[in-house]
Amino acid sequence: MSNSIVNFVAKPSFFGQKVLIGDTSRASIRGGVQAMKYPVMTEKVAMLDLYVANPRKAQEAKIMDVISTGRITVIPRIEEIRENGRVSNTFTALTFLADSVSNGGALNMDKFQKADDQLPKLNTSNGDVTELMDFEATFGDLVLLNVTTDYFRDPLTNQATSDVTGYVVTARSEKTNEVYSIEVLNVNSEVSTLAPFTKLKFKTPTARLFRDSSQSENVRVSVSLSAEDMEKVSVTAKPQETAPKPQNQDSNKQKSNNENK
Repeated sequence: MSNSIVNFVAKPSFFGQKVLIGDTSRASIRGGVQAMKYPVMTEKVAMLDLYVANPRKAQEAKIMDVISTGRITVIPRIEEIRENGRVSNTFTALTFLADSVSNGGALNMDKFQKADDQLPKLNTSNGDVTELMDFEATFGDLVLLNVTTDYFRDPLTNQATSDVTGYVVTARSEKTNEVYSIEVLNVNSEVSTLAPFTKLKFKTPTARLFRDSSQSENVRVSVSLSAEDMEKVSVTAKPQETAPKPQNQDSNKQKSNNENK
């Protein structure tokens, strides 16, 4: 189990309003796919490149036009820093692929609310994407496969005690169809009492991207997941449909006889 992740969905509210700050152009993204590039400033990020692969959904825009986007999918990749022909370091880079871009007209400066903590650009040197990731849209429900309990170890003897320090949940995402290991921090969590195949959701999750070092030839991105707790998904019972009442045949026959008189 590698916790592999190919892409994830960005929170719709993360960026805020988006304004075109450079000329649009054609560019090649992952796999050689051609896309339209939109250099934008958002209320949260000062410089960001957005891409739209479908030319029918990439509207033209001028500098200082407001643009609206459909769902933004984030594609992570591992970039290498080389010195003297050798890899000295790696970091996670992100490509932002929007379903669509529409032109919202010229910017009204009074409506652009720059965030107090606006980022110069999205830097993932430590791989933390907690604030950016839409966990529900990315993973959907998580199907419980297994739970193991972590116990406190005495630092002097390295012997496990009876004190629980957390849980490790193994679950399958219904969205990605991948199996993930998730660290649960709540020592009083009820997750260990749940039956296999119970559907779960995150409570206060975190996510960090990293290079999967187990893949020496095919470099992949994995995600380290933790959560304050995992909660059972409540299933809302659907109201039963009431079957139509059968017509009273005797009543219909009597009505027909009366009409024929």
